Amino acid sequence: MDKITRYDNTDGSKTYVFFCPGCKDLHPFDKRWTFNNNFQKPTFTPSLLCNQHDPETRCHSFVTDGRIQFLGDCHHELAGQTVDLHNVEDWWK
Repeated sequence: MDKITRYDNTDGSKTYVFFCPGCKDLHPFDKRWTFNNNFQKPTFTPSLLCNQHDPETRCHSFVTDGRIQFLGDCHHELAGQTVDLHNVEDWWK
């Protein structure tokens, strides 16, 4: 099962998304990140910072080998922890 899903945009670019178990929502990344193209054990760099200007919803993480490392500035209870990524398909069911 894949941890990341790819969307082909109308302009030909690609957007990738994964389920964030801390935010309980999808987080996107695109060609600005370096991605290993492994959908089961994804790694991309640099870190992903969602909602950087809103401390109440901020999520900051690294994704390496299919695991998500949440940094201390995340708003949710997984801040400072590293957990396995969920299967994207499981979240959509």
